[in-house]
Amino acid sequence: MKKIVLLGPPGCGKGTQSKLLVEKNNFVQLSTGDLLRLETSNSDSDLGKKVKYLMESGELVPDGIVIDIIVNKVEKHKNKSIVFDGFPRNLKQAEVLDSSLENVSVKLDHVILFQIDFKILEERINNRISETKGSEQRKDDNSETLLNRIEVFKSSTLPIVKYYEEKGIISKIDGMQKVNEVYAEITKIIC
Repeated sequence: MKKIVLLGPPGCGKGTQSKLLVEKNNFVQLSTGDLLRLETSNSDSDLGKKVKYLMESGELVPDGIVIDIIVNKVEKHKNKSIVFDGFPRNLKQAEVLDSSLENVSVKLDHVILFQIDFKILEERINNRISETKGSEQRKDDNSETLLNRIEVFKSSTLPIVKYYEEKGIISKIDGMQKVNEVYAEITKIIC
């Protein structure tokens, strides 16, 4: 059973690749975005309202909330292959993830960093916005929020690359390739 992390800025294709791993390789996808959106769908939840406000403004949800949600899911699926999509997002989360996995006798096998051209990434997001029907469109899919999320990625997430390099488990791939080419690179890494 493999445990892998997909790292990359918003809109780089992590979600698409995670879904392919689920469909073709029987992975369980743990997407912080999906888990947090599920939390915000409960209109009676004060936590959901707070999370929704943070997400719509492009801010990161506090570590404590994200970590609790993720650790609960890992414990439920520890005997399956898991792909972490959008987590960890900072060094503290990376360290806590490792510690939490160790507590349930699990460790990460691979961390895959999607290397992206940020100008083309903005075009991708704008295309995603224009192609998505109104009711299915994510509220955090807009240029202003995207630019903020990219800056947050650069300042918070990129520093964990060194952390995983020191552990010897990081691989870097060209995230600008076609979906099937990115998937082929991922499967070479994890097999």
